[in-house]
Amino acid sequence: MDHQQATQLTAVERYLLDELTPDQRDEFEEHFFDCQECATDLRATAGFIDSAKREFKVNPVKKPGPVTKSKLRLVPLWAPALVWSALAASLLVIAYQNIVVYPRFKAEVAELKAPQILPAVSLAGGNSRGGQIPAATVGAGRPFLLLVDIPAEDRFSSYTCLLYSPSGSLSWRVDVAPQLAKDTVSIHVPSAGRGSGEYTLTVQGNMAGSAVDLAHYRFTLSSHDL
Repeated sequence: MDHQQATQLTAVERYLLDELTPDQRDEFEEHFFDCQECATDLRATAGFIDSAKREFKVNPVKKPGPVTKSKLRLVPLWAPALVWSALAASLLVIAYQNIVVYPRFKAEVAELKAPQILPAVSLAGGNSRGGQIPAATVGAGRPFLLLVDIPAEDRFSSYTCLLYSPSGSLSWRVDVAPQLAKDTVSIHVPSAGRGSGEYTLTVQGNMAGSAVDLAHYRFTLSSHDL
């Protein structure tokens, strides 16, 4: 898949909405690793969706109650107030987007387009069976790279990497196409929701609707203010 095909397919939006076929998903994943524009659009769109979900979680939309005759009689009297309330709410949303959301996304996109030197934690070689646990110090609010070797086998159609926080909760998961698993995989780890402590990266092999744990990698992360 090239960039023109990805654009015509609206691959970024359909990828995030899980509307691509398995073959299209694999082709797009292989493409956006080499396409800076698609990778930037993907991260910005994913960030917008995450922010929208958080906003609706904090301020859920209330379902309207049943309309009764008494309510209908009051509508003409209160209609202007309802209109102004709706207008005020819309203005608040627009102001929030222009003051908070859009500038932040603009800064994130600009940061993604600029060259960066990122700290890396190498899990290549693994530590599932013991050995020294890799450690890294990363500035607060900064991303870093995880380098991991996936024990690939022909029986698996794809792979999944799951990162567990020091508390044991799942921080995120990312799917890896079999073509990419042949070499050391570089995972861009975002800064959101990250703290200091010992993390575990679990690698699973996927086949026929089931998943098999292949490896568990541990590493220690320390955050500090730059």
